[in-house]
Amino acid sequence: MKHRQTTEQEVLLFIPGTRWDDVRGTDYRLAMALAAYVPVLWVDPPLPVQLAVRPGSRLRRRTVEVTEVAPGITRVRSLSVPGFTRRGFAAVAGFLLSRAIRTALRSQQLRPLAVVLSSPISRFPVGVGGTKVLYVTDDWVAGAELMNLSRPLVERTLRDNLREADVCAAVSPHLGAVLREAHDFAAGVVLIPNGCELPDLGDEGAERHRNAGLIGQLNERLDMRLLEAVEDAGVPLLVIGPRTDHDPGMGRRLDAFLAAPNVTWLGELPSKDLAPHLAEIGVGLTPYADTAFNRSSFPLKTLEYLAAGMPVVSSDLPAVRWLNTELVAVASDPVDFANQVQRLLDNPDDASLRNSRRGFAALHTWQARAVQFLGAVQEAQAQASSEQARFSGTSGRRPDGSHQGHQFESTGSYRCSQHRIRRLFIYRKAGRNV
Repeated sequence: MKHRQTTEQEVLLFIPGTRWDDVRGTDYRLAMALAAYVPVLWVDPPLPVQLAVRPGSRLRRRTVEVTEVAPGITRVRSLSVPGFTRRGFAAVAGFLLSRAIRTALRSQQLRPLAVVLSSPISRFPVGVGGTKVLYVTDDWVAGAELMNLSRPLVERTLRDNLREADVCAAVSPHLGAVLREAHDFAAGVVLIPNGCELPDLGDEGAERHRNAGLIGQLNERLDMRLLEAVEDAGVPLLVIGPRTDHDPGMGRRLDAFLAAPNVTWLGELPSKDLAPHLAEIGVGLTPYADTAFNRSSFPLKTLEYLAAGMPVVSSDLPAVRWLNTELVAVASDPVDFANQVQRLLDNPDDASLRNSRRGFAALHTWQARAVQFLGAVQEAQAQASSEQARFSGTSGRRPDGSHQGHQFESTGSYRCSQHRIRRLFIYRKAGRNV
């Protein structure tokens, strides 16, 4: 009896800290950029079983669901035990998630060439191969309370994942230093900062309004003193983004700020509806508080403002200093912050300044970040292949004769510091339920 041979498709397995349908942050945007080079299997954080019985949930009749959600990206959704972020349930949740991932890989005939983990509470799945990449997108330990997570669980999970990872990447230089020092991670940490997309602004000759704009989530990360100083100065403010605050004191200050006569709050808007506002806002604001969590962060909004050709005023954070550009005005206190906003609004903007900002942002696109990311994966694979060859004499080949390393490329001309990214395949496969 002949056995039918199946060809497994290689895929980048991405285990994020957010669901596909959540706010589109670092995980989502990096995955979309990576999908231009390699197929991505995105694994949603598991859904507690009690939520699956709600009307409209497609997981009610199955434990694992696999569907295509974007070109080159297939999503896995699965169920888990209630309270899986609590100590005692985490191990059970990890077992169930690992099993769901293996089920999805098997049903879709996929083989992971790398496993990217960017969740503060998930672990690398058991029984799944591929280069293990831990991508730390925030100081999860410092921000555990902000994210409503158990700090001991986050600390323990991070420590174990650092021990198991082949590659550790961090979103900011400061966070890389934290990982090396506070968590005793002596190996090199790869820097993969947040990126941006260059929007189509249409008529770039349109004049900007004499106002300031804040785009993003409204929560405890903001330094309300900076926003209140701008509001007190009488500057018209346009605020776009959802409220995700939890602290009552922060809630009261946000209530008062958003109710001010010179503040317009539009709430959360779809990405397609942001472009007109990005083209008209006079000055973009990045008003983050000086906290351990924020010092390790890399605010998305700063590069997004620059990509829209917008002047920017930011609080003094390591990530802003790392950008090392005079195109971002850095303020040290509330008075300075409001004065910088007024200064930029008083000075006329022109096409050359807008082009300079967009040109700078073009160096930091998500496509460029994806190339850097895949270069780090390739380097780790090449190093592992070299070590294997040194001990086994197989010249970097697996027992089946295939090479351990992989090459990737897109239609662009981006380069990594040590690797040219070459095209491996174009993948467009419809997902199916299992």
